[in-house]
Amino acid sequence: MRYDNEPEQPKEWGFIDELKAPAKRVFTWDRSDAVKGEADLSNGVEIIEGFSDTEKILDSAYMDLRIFFVEAAVGAGKYRIMTAEKEGMEFEAYKLEINEKECIITAGDTEGIRRGIFYIEDLLLASDGPFLKVGKIKRCAWVKTRVSRCFFGPIKRPPFNRDELLDDVDYYPDEYLNRLAHENINGLWLTITFKDLCRTSITPEYGKDAEKRLAKLRRTVEKCRRYGIKIYIFCIEPAAFQPDDPVLKRHPELAGVDGRFFCPFSEIAQKYLFEAVNSIFTAVPKLGGMINISLGERGTTCLSSNRKSECPVCSKKKEWEILYASLSAMAKGMRDANPKGELISWLYVPLNRTGGPIDYVNEVAAHTPENVILQYNFESGGEKEQLNKMRFAGDYWLSYVGPSGMFKKVASTAVKNGTRASAKLQVGCSHEVASVPFVPVPSQLYKKYREMKKLGVSAAMQCWYFGNYPGIMNKAAGELSFEPFPENENEFLERLLKTDWGKYYKEAASAFKYFADAYENYPVNVLFQYYGPMHDGVVWPLHLIPVDKVLAPTWKFTFPASGDRIGECFYESHSYDEILILCRRMAEEWDIGVKILKDMESHFRNSPERIKDINVAEALGIQFRSGYNILRFYYLREKMIDLKALDRLLLLSEMEEIAKNEISLDERLLALSEKDPRLGFHSESEGYRYFPAKIKWRMKILEELLKKDFPAVRKVIENGEKLFPEYTGEIVNTKEYACNSGRTEKCGNFEWKAFYNKNSIRFEIECSKAEVCKSDILTVYLQADRIWPVLAFRISEKDVSCKICKMRISETENKRKIDISIPFKAFGKNTGREIPVKANIVREIDSRQFAWIKTEFFKEFRLFYWDYNPQNMGFLRLDKD
Repeated sequence: MRYDNEPEQPKEWGFIDELKAPAKRVFTWDRSDAVKGEADLSNGVEIIEGFSDTEKILDSAYMDLRIFFVEAAVGAGKYRIMTAEKEGMEFEAYKLEINEKECIITAGDTEGIRRGIFYIEDLLLASDGPFLKVGKIKRCAWVKTRVSRCFFGPIKRPPFNRDELLDDVDYYPDEYLNRLAHENINGLWLTITFKDLCRTSITPEYGKDAEKRLAKLRRTVEKCRRYGIKIYIFCIEPAAFQPDDPVLKRHPELAGVDGRFFCPFSEIAQKYLFEAVNSIFTAVPKLGGMINISLGERGTTCLSSNRKSECPVCSKKKEWEILYASLSAMAKGMRDANPKGELISWLYVPLNRTGGPIDYVNEVAAHTPENVILQYNFESGGEKEQLNKMRFAGDYWLSYVGPSGMFKKVASTAVKNGTRASAKLQVGCSHEVASVPFVPVPSQLYKKYREMKKLGVSAAMQCWYFGNYPGIMNKAAGELSFEPFPENENEFLERLLKTDWGKYYKEAASAFKYFADAYENYPVNVLFQYYGPMHDGVVWPLHLIPVDKVLAPTWKFTFPASGDRIGECFYESHSYDEILILCRRMAEEWDIGVKILKDMESHFRNSPERIKDINVAEALGIQFRSGYNILRFYYLREKMIDLKALDRLLLLSEMEEIAKNEISLDERLLALSEKDPRLGFHSESEGYRYFPAKIKWRMKILEELLKKDFPAVRKVIENGEKLFPEYTGEIVNTKEYACNSGRTEKCGNFEWKAFYNKNSIRFEIECSKAEVCKSDILTVYLQADRIWPVLAFRISEKDVSCKICKMRISETENKRKIDISIPFKAFGKNTGREIPVKANIVREIDSRQFAWIKTEFFKEFRLFYWDYNPQNMGFLRLDKD
């Protein structure tokens, strides 16, 4: 079956109204008398604003404290809560002096006072009555920069390309900012480009609508300041030029590699970088800073091209000198306008392992310019042992604690050389599952922050587009960012959970520990993050009859619902059996934690925030169970093909039960998502991965599957007919080729033969030489097992995209001959000799295509899988040695 009638996205994002509303605080006070050593606030309080605050930055905090006591039914009285100023204290540090008559909050700045006020509120929420323990408390931030992001802010990327600085939407409602401030967040980032904002003497054509953008940026900065939150602009600069950029015609010295990567060493380049940054920070004087991906993600300087040797200037420089030249000019531009501004240089090198291919990164860390903070992904290049094997993590993990060896190396080097180190984290959730507001595993954050503290890290970018919704994970990160640091995990959980769960904090801690233990089983596999079923498997159709459809990227809506090529989500480092073991463990252990919370639910009927927390945990349990079911379903389908009739029927019955169970899970998730509009929303997708209408759509598909497909397949099995013969290659409705036959396949302007032995497949390809062209690429596409991804072996004029392949190229005046041998071990999981190998060979000359099997490419790339559509393939027969 094919399903193209997917429901439209919801027009309203209901959670925005929730973020605009005050968070409801619930007081679980059941004691009326103070004991010795406690201050009694039950007879009323007086709030005395003793700290000098001419800009009224603290008005929001004082107002919140007054509302707090109104909600607690504590009126005006004689117990004094006073704020006082003391010079010489660290930024955001505060001291509480509590006695029977008064509580004095002392700090050297407004933000220390703010943190002190909120800490008093937390102490009272964690208490069993309106009492404070007499004594002195001193706290200071060791993670001094804590940057998050608006959960629903535009990402300024395709397909919508929305720019929050050009519309009239207020992405920072007061109560939303108040929640973030209570979670100790002191920075938020939003996206800009120099081309949008910076009309400089070098680039007078840049900056269209700059004044409109800057005006909104100023308003945003001023509003957030009232809650102690700075705004950081995020960019990837200096951006590589387009080839036809008029700036290059006037200043060709700006162009490095390929005539478009930015070469930062000329006087003009330095002037441009200084003016660009300086103009922004002059126009928006209270801006907190700038987070810049200086290396990685997109093209910037010649260093990012990985071919600096092709630039006549950069080829003579060390790698670190290129970034130093770029960053020092930007830092000077910022500091001249705003001496307190922070430039965070983010080295985004997600797949770099310790001692890996980009080994100069550590030298960059050692030579970071003064007043620049160096940021690296906490998990990038990390490894984790699962099922007695080491798995490569890539980046953006919450289930994997880290840090990676590369992060340790980079952070240690930076700190040793006097540079502040920043950790790029995913506090709330990550690419593992980003369709919930957060994954409640605070123990994972405790372990991460403990390691950060050991390394001397003093800044954190807490999220990408997702992973930032207010709640337990933001609160945990904020709490962990202050000293004294909890001595152990239990102390941390007690301090964190008493505020929200009151006397039931021990039961809550037990549940959250189960969640953390369960989440450790999340397969450490980048493909599983990007294509796996844990985000939205709850709305994937199930295909009993193979349709050979690809999986959709989990962060985009530009592909239809995921299909049945399930191996695309775990091929790289896990076997199918391993994936099933890990996902089953995760689902089962998570359910134990959910049961603990559900058993407590009756105690929190008057606490909507806790009920929502329980529902989020339950929704995640459903998503994990559904993800496991999907994996198991296709596992059984593959097994069923290779069995005989009776055994096939047994597996078919088990698959039928899975489909029925999926309907039950969807019914429960439907009820949850109708109550909580946060569920299913994915910030990078800028929409919902699942929502009520789509859940209902999927339920109907499953009902149809049970009604039509299962009886039809059961009949085929009972009649002894071939099972899915087109899928297995028993019946071929496309082209096929017998290897070792010596037959030549002609494909327009190229032809080929194929041979194989016990170790490899070898292709002899002869191409007629193309006329003058920009690009001539030949690609051999092979799929060695039914569920595994199609592997692309791309052959350019000089090399092939496979390190273990052997290739010879010879040329005559009119022909180019390619002899390429592809080892079976390049397929990873299958020798390719048990079943027919699916294949295609495609030659692309500029925009023209020549192929063995005519191919309709996808309109956009799927990360790791290019734009190839695997439904367009023939068969290679490997029948004889």
